[in-house]
Amino acid sequence: MKNAAITSLCIGTLAVGLIVGAGIGAWWSGRVFTRMMYAKPEVDQAFLAAQEAEWAARLRLNEPENTLRDLENSISFRLATIATWETVAPADEQTRKARDRFLTAVKVYGQSYPLGGPDAAGIETLLAAVPGRSSASACKNGVCRLDDLRIARAGTTTNTP
Repeated sequence: MKNAAITSLCIGTLAVGLIVGAGIGAWWSGRVFTRMMYAKPEVDQAFLAAQEAEWAARLRLNEPENTLRDLENSISFRLATIATWETVAPADEQTRKARDRFLTAVKVYGQSYPLGGPDAAGIETLLAAVPGRSSASACKNGVCRLDDLRIARAGTTTNTP
């Protein structure tokens, strides 16, 4: 009888401990995830500003090759991230159209300077679905001028005014 009481007391204490521990764990996880969710944009923007400051410093120090390599690695990393998101949770139509308007410039740049790395296949798959530069549109930005140079080397006409 005495052993049964001790055993049931131990089991009861263990059960209460597990329930209280699970509750504290759930509360703590919720706090951590909430903090990560709310702090993330500020941290991301601070990181991007620091990264861009490094690139600007390298350009001012006349180190364009290192800067270009880092910029292209950053582009590849972002595209690999988007490609991964697309396989896990595809964007809705409105988001995809807005995203693809920006990615058109990346696709055009990649036609002159292919973006590589370990995720090249995923990047190529992502950019294959993005519309290219319209032959009817005329633009003067750097990506269009770079594309015009690529097209001119191929012996065709460009569409930049």
